[in-house]
Amino acid sequence: MGSTTAPTRTDSNFHYVKPVYADRSIKRALTEGQILQYDLDLIYEFISELQASQNIGLARTNKIIYALITWRRFICPYKEAKISDIYKAISDLKTAKSSRDRPYKANTIHDYVMFLKRFSLWMIENGYNDLPKEKINKIKPPSANFSTKLPEQMLSKEEIETLLSGCTNSRDRALIALLYESGCRIGEIGRLTWGRIQFDEYGIILTVEDTKCSKQRYVRIVMSKPYLLAWRQDYPFEPKDNNLVFITQQKTPFNHGTVMKILHTLRIRTGIHKHITPHIFRHSRITHLINDGMNESVIKLMMWGNINTPMFQTYAHLTGRDIDREVLGNYGIVSKDEKETHALEPVMCPKCMTINPPKAEFCNRCGRSFTDEATATIEEMAEDISKNPNLLKQMIEKILEEKMQAKTSL
Repeated sequence: MGSTTAPTRTDSNFHYVKPVYADRSIKRALTEGQILQYDLDLIYEFISELQASQNIGLARTNKIIYALITWRRFICPYKEAKISDIYKAISDLKTAKSSRDRPYKANTIHDYVMFLKRFSLWMIENGYNDLPKEKINKIKPPSANFSTKLPEQMLSKEEIETLLSGCTNSRDRALIALLYESGCRIGEIGRLTWGRIQFDEYGIILTVEDTKCSKQRYVRIVMSKPYLLAWRQDYPFEPKDNNLVFITQQKTPFNHGTVMKILHTLRIRTGIHKHITPHIFRHSRITHLINDGMNESVIKLMMWGNINTPMFQTYAHLTGRDIDREVLGNYGIVSKDEKETHALEPVMCPKCMTINPPKAEFCNRCGRSFTDEATATIEEMAEDISKNPNLLKQMIEKILEEKMQAKTSL
């Protein structure tokens, strides 16, 4: 039997991190002799201080523990380590392979060196090691790789449109539209409640709970409005307050696996061959906003809630074609390869001013046609109905049947 009440924000544990992950690493390292018990005691004390002073979460805790355990592959017991041991360990890590037999990525090396440096300074401060503090302070982690995504990995506006067309129910269409247009992280979408959505004449205002930066962001979206309105109408509970926006067919909160399954199904159904993850929508949206000429400060405020964020460069996936367009444009030259596109532009009804989905041929509210072809279709249907009155009943029954099928496919 399904739930009679909607899942709320308190029910959502979108990115649940199991504490047993760190426990397993610890037990395995102790069993294999990679780490000694007094090394582990030091790590636990260090972690306890970070949790108390910096309020680090479980995911960060696991990451630091795993890194400090891994370092013991390259270094002697921590209390006995000399500065030469620290230098050699850092050098060895750069050329070593992980447990998966792959070289460590630049960002992993950056994080591991940073953790080792902080841990070493903590040991010095607490009298567990007499490493030279001035030499430890001079250690600089290698540069992180900000370009973790390539331009060709981004989803184009046309591919976003294809994904929307491939959805078979209102919930999935709302999910794809919101993932893209809002640029929200998937956890923010998974924890989104109806009380944080404000509909107005222009579109939607989202008040996003940015747990990564411990702040709230104001996000204006337009194109997603009709998709979200359709899902609100199909929502099995009252769409209000702390009720989660996105829930499963079993009326339980979304988790990361739920979204990945939806995206995998859509990728197969639409024939898009790119690797599609929830986060690629955020990368793609920010890149498109840059290409469209949106003010950089506005993008930073909307996506990070901070105009001074250093993360902007990580998401700017521009190509040589973008350079060509800007340079040639300054000379008044339009590349023959450049085609004007209106993909993902919502259609505003000139009669009732309702925002309709991209490429809509009729207004969802007043029924006005937007193209000559749509007008001709209406005239043909009116003529057919006048000749066969039962046709209207058949059309209504078909629409209702399709709507019921869409609900059962959630």
